[in-house]
Amino acid sequence: MTRVSHPTHLPEVHAAAIARLRGHVAPEAVLFDLDGTLVDSVQDIFVAVNELLRELGLPVRTRDEVATWVGNGARTLVERAIAGRFSGFAGEPDARERHAFVDAAMPRFRAIYERVCVDHTVPLAGATAALADAQRRGLGVAIVTNKPLAPTERIVDALGWRAHVSVVIGGDSMPVRKPDPAPLFEALRRLDAQHGWMVGDSANDVGAAKAARMPSLVVRGGYNHGQPVESLDPAPDLILDSLEPLPLLLDSVLDG
Repeated sequence: MTRVSHPTHLPEVHAAAIARLRGHVAPEAVLFDLDGTLVDSVQDIFVAVNELLRELGLPVRTRDEVATWVGNGARTLVERAIAGRFSGFAGEPDARERHAFVDAAMPRFRAIYERVCVDHTVPLAGATAALADAQRRGLGVAIVTNKPLAPTERIVDALGWRAHVSVVIGGDSMPVRKPDPAPLFEALRRLDAQHGWMVGDSANDVGAAKAARMPSLVVRGGYNHGQPVESLDPAPDLILDSLEPLPLLLDSVLDG
């Protein structure tokens, strides 16, 4: 078994961010995005997208293309994959007919993805420890994702996270998705919490957190539509290389 080393101190570059975080009310909950934050799931998404495209007689897409299109929910992902571009059918003269085509394909995509969603999906560095640490502290722990609820629940169970995660909100749990703040507010409500942190990897997470007036932490290397997280506007309160330092960060804010 490979031994995973955990950081014993936070980089000095985080000092200003820690000071900003201490300026907020201490969190009663930590809300986590899923894809690109807690798990590397793009291989299973890539497989599901291309299985659907083959069934529809359409060109398959590359793994990099699919990774760039992830993040705005399954319906938008499938539209982008069928159109072959990030903007989907925007501006097309027959957009209405094409949207109807995507809508008709969604039940099949959901069935394919739910079948394969745990085949290659694995936790990212520090993910399991971060969930366990937040739960051990007595903080509410929620996963708030734009991925549909059914595969999200299956991934949580497959990775053994049910003991740490009290609330799971998927992209189809509510009428709106991130960057709308409503899913974050709903997670806090279910956790009986007033104040929380949003931990994610993309503009959707930062935008939702800003709208909810809560701090946002972003992990590098996720699925921010192929853009570096340093370019996010609005900017997150803190950028982390992985989730491994999150327990120390909570120490610094809650006990500092």
